Amino acid sequence: MLQPNSTTTNPTSLVPSNEDELKSELRNLRQWKLRMEGAMQSAEQILREWNTSTDESIYSGAMEWLLGIFPHEIAGQFEIWMLLIHPDDRTAYRKEIKRVLSQGGPFQAEYRARKRSGQYTIFLERGYFIAATEGSGDVLSSVITDVADLRAMEARLSQSQRAEAFSKLTGGVAHDFNNMLSVVIGYSQILRDEMREKGELLGFVEEIEKAALRASSLTNQLLAFSHPPAIRRSSLQIGELLNDVVKMLRRLLGEQIQLAVEIGADLPMISGDRSQFEQVFINLAVAAREAMPQGGQLRIHVFKEIVSQVRVVSKKNLPSGNYTRVSLTFSPTSAGGESKTLGKALEKNRNLSTSAAVVEENDGRLDLSLISQSPSRLDLFLPGVREPQNPSDRQALEITASPATILLVEDDSAIRNFARTVLQRLGHKIVEADDGETALSLFESDAAFAPDLVLTDMVMPRLGGLQLARKIQKKHPGTAFLLTSGYPDQQEIAKEHDADFAFLNKPFSVGDLISKVGSLLEGRSPQQ
Repeated sequence: MLQPNSTTTNPTSLVPSNEDELKSELRNLRQWKLRMEGAMQSAEQILREWNTSTDESIYSGAMEWLLGIFPHEIAGQFEIWMLLIHPDDRTAYRKEIKRVLSQGGPFQAEYRARKRSGQYTIFLERGYFIAATEGSGDVLSSVITDVADLRAMEARLSQSQRAEAFSKLTGGVAHDFNNMLSVVIGYSQILRDEMREKGELLGFVEEIEKAALRASSLTNQLLAFSHPPAIRRSSLQIGELLNDVVKMLRRLLGEQIQLAVEIGADLPMISGDRSQFEQVFINLAVAAREAMPQGGQLRIHVFKEIVSQVRVVSKKNLPSGNYTRVSLTFSPTSAGGESKTLGKALEKNRNLSTSAAVVEENDGRLDLSLISQSPSRLDLFLPGVREPQNPSDRQALEITASPATILLVEDDSAIRNFARTVLQRLGHKIVEADDGETALSLFESDAAFAPDLVLTDMVMPRLGGLQLARKIQKKHPGTAFLLTSGYPDQQEIAKEHDADFAFLNKPFSVGDLISKVGSLLEGRSPQQ
């Protein structure tokens, strides 16, 4: 028998040492788990470990935050998790799980998951299949992330991109349409002034012109969907404008609301943007429909009113003078003490506030002082203006003007021919080019070429009108420039160069073209 000595190790002395190491490892493991749990919580993600051999699932992380469910509530069989997935997404999810279990490797799935509240969110699950090793079974480990906000943001971005594309499309269509309308309006005006005797044919031509002008107004409304068109003030007769839009208003109001329109005589002309006032009546009709959901009547009365003394309307002074007054009376089907409720509904309606802003922008006032009475009423006061005594287009064409040389640059042949016809009838010499590069080549081929005026479209292939004007201006600083376009953004760009370049919005009439060209050539020495 061996005798123990001082160098002999007692086996029992190792046990405390092994226990200490085991406790240390357990502490490290708990700390690691806590750190992992904290990291998953901070990242707002769920970690799932699914032992496919025992069908046991363990969850950790932000389960409670994302779903309102505690991890222990769904621990266990994998099918418990499947119950949270939207029924329409389960088939695709099962297919992906079966694939990774049979083939191994990574996997990814996106699906809708139900919260405790019953609402659904969108989960993106990424994981990896870990094959069995000694002492453990097959494990499918995955990290689950809530991507609902991300997908919503992507959807808004996509919608914004589609809206931008639609905006460009409508702008292009409107530009081409405005070119065609300029030709229709222009030639109909020439025909109208050539026909000295009134008769059936003259009436036909006038109707063509009215239809084209109406189409121009509708084009501006289309452009307003994405880019508000530049304000184009002109003399308007509100009664005539209302007659033009009354059919549209009836369609907007629907069958439940009757529209009664009464237009007085001898209405003063007002100054404003036709498209904006059309939009005002449309907004007021929509406001009436929303304020009277059970139906009723909207009565519009337009008449002349003379304001002899200054009065306060909408907390602002209304100067004395002649006005076109538009009174709108709202009479809901349900009688009784509904006037105050209707008045409040109208006051809060955003269409009404938008209309008020437009009316004030055109120097008018929207009076809401009677909106809470019975029946509810609001009034528009639009200041009258003296109708300008402009010569007719025929008279303008017959004016003997000093001949000038005009470079006409327009890629649309129809509108180029129309502009050439009008300007040649004024006695001007017209040199044509169908794009900016061709126009520049005229200067390069003839050093003495120096037109008095360059009339150019802003949007053309190869070289746009604004770039062309800048190049010509450097070589011939005394040249006048008139830019034209039907694109709203081009109008804004042209405004930045008002000091140097004049602008004519498409579609333009014969009178508009003559007036602009005449003002730019006034006082200039004719080219020899």
